[in-house]
Amino acid sequence: MSESHPRTSLTVEFGPDQIRAIDAWIARHGDPKPTREEAVCQLVIGRLGAEDDHPSTVLPSFVTGRDIV
Repeated sequence: MSESHPRTSLTVEFGPDQIRAIDAWIARHGDPKPTREEAVCQLVIGRLGAEDDHPSTVLPSFVTGRDIV
């Protein structure tokens, strides 16, 4: 996401299973590991295709922690 655009903060609630899945996704990344907030942002932006011209309609499975391709 371009840093030149204003950002909007969102409050999102996740259950324990979703938090475990996010943490598992974070654990698969090298150092420095993203925070939960950064991880969720990366997952959403990546799956929505917000950084390219072809938005994806596929979202990761927050229940299993696996990325759906």
